[in-house]
Amino acid sequence: MLVLKFGGTSVGTADAVRRVERIVRDAGPGALAIVSAFSGVTNTLTRTLELMRRGDTAGAFAALDGVEARHRAMIAELGLSVPTARFTTETIDRVRGLIPALTALGDITPRAADTILATGETLSSRIVADHFAAQGLDAAHLDAREVIITDASFGAAQPDTALIEEAVREKLPPLFARHPAIVTGGYIGATPQGVTTTLGRGGSDYSAALLAAAAGADECQIWTDVDGIMTCDPRIIPAARTVPRLTYDEAAELAFFGAKVLHPLTIFPAVRKGVPVVIRNTFQPAHAGTRVIAHNGNDRRLKAIAFQRGITVLHIRSNRMLGAHGFLAAVFDVFRDHRTPVDLVTTSEVSISVTIDDTTRLDAITADLRRLGDIRVEEGRAIVSLIGDGMRETAGIGARFFSTLRTVNVGMVSVGASEVNISIVVADKDLERAVGLLHNEFFDGGAA
Repeated sequence: MLVLKFGGTSVGTADAVRRVERIVRDAGPGALAIVSAFSGVTNTLTRTLELMRRGDTAGAFAALDGVEARHRAMIAELGLSVPTARFTTETIDRVRGLIPALTALGDITPRAADTILATGETLSSRIVADHFAAQGLDAAHLDAREVIITDASFGAAQPDTALIEEAVREKLPPLFARHPAIVTGGYIGATPQGVTTTLGRGGSDYSAALLAAAAGADECQIWTDVDGIMTCDPRIIPAARTVPRLTYDEAAELAFFGAKVLHPLTIFPAVRKGVPVVIRNTFQPAHAGTRVIAHNGNDRRLKAIAFQRGITVLHIRSNRMLGAHGFLAAVFDVFRDHRTPVDLVTTSEVSISVTIDDTTRLDAITADLRRLGDIRVEEGRAIVSLIGDGMRETAGIGARFFSTLRTVNVGMVSVGASEVNISIVVADKDLERAVGLLHNEFFDGGAA
């Protein structure tokens, strides 16, 4: 069994949907296809909600009319039959019926928002399933709310894995007994009482991983518009190439420090159950992509360089640190109180430096920190990270790393906190030069 998730761009046009059909057909019997909303649809639904909050009933109706027109155009381009169009109209009409009352209230509850935001995947999955059937690929349409069971944390619902496994055991085998493929929507689920929920950021990937884990799939494929995870952002390094294999820890570090191909938390359910996750390109299906697995054996090669712009560094210096206990706790209490995550940390006997990327509460944070010591703030910084499993046990990596950057001013260093990561802070103006030097040394000019 294969789970194949297709993102919004992968089903964004009629030609893209036809390409998806060929990929699922080539996967053979036992293919569970999970599709996102057509590209741009969720954004339009979000805008519809905002217009409703502002009391703009006409604007909300117009935005929803655009959603319906988008799906009707897709149905026409794919040459689908009347039942598909009728399902689309009925689904949109249910949302349309909510607009006057919710707009009058002006306060859209998270529960109501989830009901509206789920429209994109509800429609896209039905249209894709009907297209498969029209092309002779017998595919069952499964409403995701029948198998993705969650709590009632609307907007970012938490899955109930036990109930999901139970639903998967009940629903999937009878469907696969009659159909070689199943199509369902990502991102959406329901409470045990049947109330619609959404899974939040990366929800379609999350749906795929949850179902792959529950079904014990052979593989979970994430089909997107890139060839996989690259050795660096190709916008900075045009010569960057696809990383064929990563551990989950490596993928998580890359995502945290700027590689946005996938959100690691969303694929964790599959990796935890030993289901490999493969990132592949819908528009280049012959490309093998990147395979993410739990462990990589003795593979100790460096994998990639990630970076994160817009970083602010805070240096806290105080003689009260010397030989004292509890000082670090007091510092981190400030960031906790202001709900601001800290990325990198370095310390000495009398100072501590931290990086943050959310400066919303910077003035309040620095005011509180001044009660603990002298504060110096550096803005316009960037984090550069070299990622690779077993880095701490590999002799010479650090020497090569810093020798390569001998012409770049490095303001902060984090080594040893992770076995798969060396991170530094540089001025944003030096970022591209630092990344270029490192990529040339470790991936172009020298063996990684």
